[in-house]
Amino acid sequence: MKPKVSKRKHGKIDDLPPAVKDTVEQMLLSNCRYSEVVDYLADKGISISPSSVCRYAKNYHANVQLLNIAQENMQRLMTEMDKYPDLDTTEAIVRLMSQNVFNALANAPEEAWTEVRLDKLLKESNALIKAAAYKKRIDMQNQTDVDIGIDAMKQMIFDAMAHERPELYAQVAAFLESKRGAEESQQGSEE
Repeated sequence: MKPKVSKRKHGKIDDLPPAVKDTVEQMLLSNCRYSEVVDYLADKGISISPSSVCRYAKNYHANVQLLNIAQENMQRLMTEMDKYPDLDTTEAIVRLMSQNVFNALANAPEEAWTEVRLDKLLKESNALIKAAAYKKRIDMQNQTDVDIGIDAMKQMIFDAMAHERPELYAQVAAFLESKRGAEESQQGSEE
């Protein structure tokens, strides 16, 4: 069995000393002509063809673009989380991905719709819906567990208070009843 061969592109520029490679990449980012990069490397005693620089530049620019997109997505994620402090990371990612999917669908050319298999589109949509429903169910389950815990803690406190400090228990119970009565009368007047 043959060992796997890496398909990663590797050229002369990849083997340059870090300082020289950084300068080449800065030259490419500042839109220097490939001949200027070739001349710079020739001054350093490195022989390279303009087509090699072109190939490296295409790959490098593609990687820079992917990095920029990732940074934009992270910034959008952080903005979404700043707007909604109670939002957890998973929810923010789902919102961001849903927005990206919606944008892609809205901007897709008409001919792209003929190329998409309906069963695949439905399957992917269903997976997104299931993920959102699962997240909502887990959130509700966690909230229920929290509510049960709070209720148990309240019961324990009130039991201890009724046994050890009955006068305080009577005052707290009366206060809570008055608040409940005020709330009920306020809701009745709103209807």
